[in-house]
Amino acid sequence: MILEYIHADNSHEFIEFSNSSHLTNNWEYIQNPNKLNFIQNFIPSYLSGQKIVLFDANHKQLLDFYNKNDINKLEGIEELAEDTKLLFFTSGSSGFPIGAFKSKRNLECEVKSLQKIVSKNKIQRVVVTVPFVHIYGVLAGLLLPLSLGDITLVIKEDFLPYELIEEAKKEHTLVVTTPVFIKALGKLPSEHKLENTLFISSTAPLALEDVTLFEEKCDSKVMQLFGSTETGGIAYKFGSSVEWQPLDGVSVAMQEDKLSICSEFISPYLLKESIEKLSQPYVTEDIVEIKNNTFTLIGRSNKLIKIAGKRISALQIENILEEIPEIDKAIVSLVYKKELLRSEQIVITLEADMKLDKKRIKEKIAQYYGIITIPFTLKYVDKINYSAMGKKVIFK
Repeated sequence: MILEYIHADNSHEFIEFSNSSHLTNNWEYIQNPNKLNFIQNFIPSYLSGQKIVLFDANHKQLLDFYNKNDINKLEGIEELAEDTKLLFFTSGSSGFPIGAFKSKRNLECEVKSLQKIVSKNKIQRVVVTVPFVHIYGVLAGLLLPLSLGDITLVIKEDFLPYELIEEAKKEHTLVVTTPVFIKALGKLPSEHKLENTLFISSTAPLALEDVTLFEEKCDSKVMQLFGSTETGGIAYKFGSSVEWQPLDGVSVAMQEDKLSICSEFISPYLLKESIEKLSQPYVTEDIVEIKNNTFTLIGRSNKLIKIAGKRISALQIENILEEIPEIDKAIVSLVYKKELLRSEQIVITLEADMKLDKKRIKEKIAQYYGIITIPFTLKYVDKINYSAMGKKVIFK
């Protein structure tokens, strides 16, 4: 693998990196420096078999955890299986970040599964826009390119959409990115012929409209990956398909409407308040319908709203509300208040040019679902942004 690094002034440099590193018996921390430094630290450590803790030093909760705890002294750390080599943390969007231990087998089996899918495209270059500190960045952005062998890995600290297009124009390119970029590329003014380029998007679901616009504007394919830090990859799909195909090594079933999986990629241990061993099958919080070994994702159990007897994903309502010209971004969440006659309520948080009448919100939702009967409250914030991994976050 050849590393091509694009500097801030858009000059290109080809950089060699070591494949070996001094090995210790301790867990070593790799924080969130720039991408080049991360690669130079991570790859030799990983290939040498070093035990590594990856976390985003910009995440205040994780930084506080790091300052107060020595991972090497946690109770139960010595009981982990010998092959347990990496510790990733979730984003913590639903509470304190959970740590997910991974064995090298977890990661290498998943990379083999991904390689089987993308190898049909005869990949010669891999362009990565995502940070490497999260599991998706490591798996698809580093370990997959390494497994592909004689390819060029192209990285820049921060790509702009038009810069990414220029890199994607080169034939037999794989672009590892997020829904934010897919949406942005679909909105560029000119059309592009990228039929020999494959895009992989993960970390958040893509709206059907964004996928369709992107593929029409760029004449290219986008493959979405579905999974989590704890489970690793679960399934994939191309384009506007609603059916998810399990990755090789993953078997799926339903348990009380929830997705249940057995997989070679699932973390053997989690770090919560203590180290916990995971058993399989693992039941996720995803509500699904399974047919012929594929499944349709209805939504997260804590992000589903029942309207007129039909389960609707909060993400669907977010996409609908963002069609209103004055609304830039929306986050829809479901809360429960047992003391009220109707315990389910919607909280809609908006980044908007102006405050809107609730009647207009109701009318917009009613265009799709009829008159909404669940009460909701509106909140306005100055900024809803996207994390580096493509998830919506509120700046306070």
